[in-house]
Amino acid sequence: MDIGNVQNVRRVRNLRNVHFIRQRKIYKIRKNPYTELTNNEFRKKYRFSKAECLQIVNEIRDFLPRAVNNRGKPISPSLQLLIALRYLARGQVQDDNGDLHGVSQPTVSRCLNRVCRALASLKNNYIKFPLTNEELATKKADFRRKFNMPSIIGAIDCTHIRIKKVAGDYAQLYINRKGFYSINVQVICDANCHILHVIARWRGSAHDSRIWNESLIKEQFENGSINGILLGDSGYACTPYMLTPILNPQNDMERQYNYTHIRARNTIERLFGQIKQRFRCLLRGMTISLENAKVAIVALSVLHNMKLHFKNHLNINNMNPNDNNNSSTEDSSEDDDYNEESESASSADEDNYNVVQINQNRDWQQLVIIWKFGWLYGCL
Repeated sequence: MDIGNVQNVRRVRNLRNVHFIRQRKIYKIRKNPYTELTNNEFRKKYRFSKAECLQIVNEIRDFLPRAVNNRGKPISPSLQLLIALRYLARGQVQDDNGDLHGVSQPTVSRCLNRVCRALASLKNNYIKFPLTNEELATKKADFRRKFNMPSIIGAIDCTHIRIKKVAGDYAQLYINRKGFYSINVQVICDANCHILHVIARWRGSAHDSRIWNESLIKEQFENGSINGILLGDSGYACTPYMLTPILNPQNDMERQYNYTHIRARNTIERLFGQIKQRFRCLLRGMTISLENAKVAIVALSVLHNMKLHFKNHLNINNMNPNDNNNSSTEDSSEDDDYNEESESASSADEDNYNVVQINQNRDWQQLVIIWKFGWLYGCL
């Protein structure tokens, strides 16, 4: 536009007289799940009871922003936690999550980021690897009592967490062997499925053994700082501090070793099943950014250990007598039927399941061998 032209100058003056109407901000009606939901409904939607959520809020309150006035309807720390737990537990769309709690989608994203970083800051308090002789003796005694394997302090394995497509020149490095974008997470747990160590920063194309070889925890095993043995699958190298299964057992002793090894190492597999069942965002995939996804994985590890801590050490009983009668039928129609009691029962029956599974595998292998020889005999 040529300002020197008289017509253009008049147009600029007319633009100054135009009054733009500012869009009015509409505040949504916020709900209070602590009062509107029964304890059973609350646990299904947020994976924790009301008393457990209040306990978590007390620990992360200092890390969340505090509202000094009522300007703009500030969100309380307890509601911020519930908004984050709803996404982590159900893997729900952030827009729908905001409609349920009376906030906007950007607010859900900010609350999720704040809560995850606050929980990740508690990593050193809840995720601790045993270093003292007393702690190591306790872990060894648990494996000895449950699986009759001495000197074992933990089981190690990696799992792939699906993430959304990564942009940039190194995006292909996040594609794993299964063909989707993921983060390869290394976890070490004890006999009680308690997380002792977690690494959530490697790309999906990284092999499990590489993550272990480049970890600081391996250096501690090599220099003798940790006196114990880990259980790993065949993807790791067999070392004095890492026991792996025998690929081709030749006698009964080697087969018995593999059987005991499978039973003991199954704890890490059950851990992955429990945490992905409790927090469905790990099972269905993370829809947040890459950096936030790494923080969220550590935060979920902290929440898993918190859940075990509440179950074992705290006597929280806030069940109302009318909760069972007032249970809503709305949750039964959803696709995420989380049942904590069934999860605990499946963990308790692991030994019987392993025995039946191994016997079935042996029978199946025998049938395959008989069928192959029968087919070969028919051809001859």
